[in-house]
Amino acid sequence: MIEDLEYETDRRQDITDGRRRNFKQGWTRAVEGQEYQDVLEELTWNNLCWRLGKMFGETPDDLREEILDWCVEQRNATGSQ
Repeated sequence: MIEDLEYETDRRQDITDGRRRNFKQGWTRAVEGQEYQDVLEELTWNNLCWRLGKMFGETPDDLREEILDWCVEQRNATGSQ
């Protein structure tokens, strides 16, 4: 499962409402069993959430929001900008 989280380049940019939607869409696609179509070597908000959705499956919206907020804080704290 850890290999599902590996990436070469962090392409996540500052979070916006659109990127929040992308995050949620990625999770939904994973839960629906859709494979990720783009490159996973580059980390984006969409494919990060797809990866998390593959790992955790169905998750209430409030917990997904909490996870997203944690990911934003983690990104900002580590300088992955």
